[in-house]
Amino acid sequence: MSKLPADCLNEIFNYLEYDKVTLYSCLLVNRLWCDVSVRILWRDIRNYNTLIACLPNSSKEILYNNRIIISTPTSKSPIFNYAAFCMVLSINQVNYEVKRLLENQRSQNLTYSIYIVTQEIFKLLMSQIPSLKKLDFYFPLALSIQTIALTSYPGAKNCLKNLSELNCRSDIYPEIFYQLSQICHNLLSLRITFEEIVSIGLSDLIFVQENLKQLSMQTHHCKDLADIIPSLTKLTNTLVKFNLYGGEGEKYIPLTFIAKFANLRELVLSFCYNDTFEDFRELQYVTFSRLQILKFQYGFPRYELLVKFLENNGKYLKELYLGDYSGYNDSLNFAIIKFCPNLRILSNRFKNMNWNIEDYF
Repeated sequence: MSKLPADCLNEIFNYLEYDKVTLYSCLLVNRLWCDVSVRILWRDIRNYNTLIACLPNSSKEILYNNRIIISTPTSKSPIFNYAAFCMVLSINQVNYEVKRLLENQRSQNLTYSIYIVTQEIFKLLMSQIPSLKKLDFYFPLALSIQTIALTSYPGAKNCLKNLSELNCRSDIYPEIFYQLSQICHNLLSLRITFEEIVSIGLSDLIFVQENLKQLSMQTHHCKDLADIIPSLTKLTNTLVKFNLYGGEGEKYIPLTFIAKFANLRELVLSFCYNDTFEDFRELQYVTFSRLQILKFQYGFPRYELLVKFLENNGKYLKELYLGDYSGYNDSLNFAIIKFCPNLRILSNRFKNMNWNIEDYF
């Protein structure tokens, strides 16, 4: 096996992506194994001291001129161009790790030092990563301004144009949403945590997506989705998985726009209170001809609304999760038996419901 070509090793080692112990062992077999496994290990940044050692001399000079000294594993040039292997980037994680490295320096202006170092890291990553796959961006409005130049660094457009997964807050700096909407048109997955502020530009980012498959929306603190919903309807033909999460304080969230997602295969609705499903009276008449997975976490619609929905959509359902449902409503039980012939999984939040169909005949 030690003589297998690189493409075969890469195929095998991909299965070990989350088994870091085994991958570290593969580093020690020979140079080829080391070369293949290190690329997988560094899809997510493994060591920030090593990453800083990869900075070009121009960046190191900037750090030196600002009296920022960070120890690196060796004074020699790194064996690999580790930055080029990164496929996952978390803005928050970069800020956290840089802060941790600088805290022991007792800098007179820690915030400014963090800003300088993170900017040089972003410059490096944007210039070296050939195609970033996942970006996590959860900085709020007040803090995200320091990364406003992220997409303006040399190489950023090539790095971000094939971004497939974005996780973000609704209140990050508007200019960032604008920049991303100019570059990123091929997202497959978008997860948005909605805060009280919904930045201008978020709707534009949603609207320009050409092949979005999965959308998750957390609306714990959001007061109004009116500005976003028109852009969501643009996803009519591409979206196959939609998750909508509400918070304990939610009293009303419009659900009627979901009817536009005709090709949904998975629908997840998570609300703490049943009365937040008032709009489900409109969805009960909608047919999702490809729906295979339906999940209600915690609360769920009134029985009569859910029965009608299953009548229209139960034929192809394979999985049904009913939140806090206790299993004692006969009308719903009969509807599941009658309208969901292909169901494989039926469960509630606390325990699986294993019913004997013969008990109902």
